[in-house]
Amino acid sequence: MKSIEVSGKTVEQAIEIGLFKLEANREDVKIVVLDKAKVRLVLNSEYESLSPIEKFVTDFTDSLQLKVFATVEETENQIKVNFSGEDIGYIIGKRGDVLDAIQTLFSQIINNTFLKDKPKKILIDSESYRAKREASLQVLAHRLADKAVKTNRIERLEPMSSYERKIIHLSLEGRTDVTTESKDNEPNRYITIIPTVSNKSTQELVESNNRANND
Repeated sequence: MKSIEVSGKTVEQAIEIGLFKLEANREDVKIVVLDKAKVRLVLNSEYESLSPIEKFVTDFTDSLQLKVFATVEETENQIKVNFSGEDIGYIIGKRGDVLDAIQTLFSQIINNTFLKDKPKKILIDSESYRAKREASLQVLAHRLADKAVKTNRIERLEPMSSYERKIIHLSLEGRTDVTTESKDNEPNRYITIIPTVSNKSTQELVESNNRANND
């Protein structure tokens, strides 16, 4: 999309500079004020050519007043929105919690507003964050599984989202030396990795693990 971010001593000055660079008039652009002396100008011709979903995503991104932008990829069964930019840390949040919140919000709004007849899976990502996080969780799962087997003790992970718990379960489902179980309720639900041993029952192992934790 043809857009530009411009700074000035005032908002009005920033707008004038932006209009000059775009060779456009005020009525030709969509103006987003980013702060007291910075604006983003988007040519109306470019904005109006967007699909309703792309307009929604663009308006949402502009409303954040952050140095981020989004691209939308739509297939037959899925819509993927990818965020990029200098302030991307605010979009990702702690262990992806903001990304998950945006994904839940977008799923409800997009499917209930634009895709009532044929809902699609909505995926929100940021510079391949989810793939990187998945890889790190897989490494963590096997490292803790190896530790559980070596020490013959249950390993407990920190609370995670259902999406991340699924990654842990799937990462270890092919192993015969450990099993995994989810415990507690949301938002504190977590996974335990239990070594599969012949000399102790699962209950004995749990009791032994609890005693060790209380010592």
